[in-house]
Amino acid sequence: MSAALLTPSERLTLSRERLRLALRDISAPAGGASSARASAVGLAWLDSLKSIPAVGIVIEAVRSWWAQHPWRISSLLVSEAVKTVVQPMAQRHPLGLVVGALLLGGVLARARPWRLILTSSLFAGLLPQLLSKAVAQLPTQSWMEALTELLRQPRQPQEPAQAAGLSPTRADAPTR
Repeated sequence: MSAALLTPSERLTLSRERLRLALRDISAPAGGASSARASAVGLAWLDSLKSIPAVGIVIEAVRSWWAQHPWRISSLLVSEAVKTVVQPMAQRHPLGLVVGALLLGGVLARARPWRLILTSSLFAGLLPQLLSKAVAQLPTQSWMEALTELLRQPRQPQEPAQAAGLSPTRADAPTR
């Protein structure tokens, strides 16, 4: 059927079906051979970074933070829409795409948006997750050893007068 012969309700139904398919692809990608290969390369790179102790904690905290972030779904939808629009344009006008990328890069270099990214609100949301991941990965034995070491340190016995804050001899008292 052509689009001119469809009734408004049929066009609405087709539009809803296309949206449903697009959202399903975003939430659970099909994973073709090229995407599987790309994700394997990405995972290998990420696994090599995770082998560094502190970086692994940070990566997992950022990953869990982003999984719960409300902008995650929005960014996935926007990226899919941009891909749908830009891919045909890149095939038809590759030079125009290069010029557009050059202009966008110039605007980004001039605006310096990375200054706005590192704000205290970002750290306020991310720091508790980083600390909880770090504490969760420390073995219980190390916590117990630290506590026993603190309790094992001998305390110096104090005289009763010193414990009360009184000194046995006053500095301003005359000596005989």
